[in-house]
Amino acid sequence: MDAKGRVSLPAKYRTILAAQDLVLVPGTDNCLWLYTDEGYKELIKPLRDKQFDKKYDLLRDLFVAGAEDIEVDGSGRIRVPAEQRDFASLSKEVTIVGKGERLELWDSERYRNRLKGIDMDEALKVLSEEEGPST
Repeated sequence: MDAKGRVSLPAKYRTILAAQDLVLVPGTDNCLWLYTDEGYKELIKPLRDKQFDKKYDLLRDLFVAGAEDIEVDGSGRIRVPAEQRDFASLSKEVTIVGKGERLELWDSERYRNRLKGIDMDEALKVLSEEEGPST
């Protein structure tokens, strides 16, 4: 990340995302989630449907009030607003992780520590539980 808060997107995403309206949202685990506008609308649909339910207020604070419209510049970079950089504790080194419907922006050191903490046996156990008993 440069001094102006700009982060270069991985080359494989630049062309696709440059043609899209993008939304950057504070995510879980103090990372940032980058969605297309369409993906973002799907994320917040349950919050719109329950707009008068107080138990959803904190999620609205995070995913709606904390959302920022983002553009890809001519060099394939996005500018991360200062408030979101602070939320995710982003430093100069940022890791971008593809998660299917979104990209996640992490402080690189925090992401490396997250991966070091993974218990692979436990992770694989979750997968085998999802599949159910084999026949």
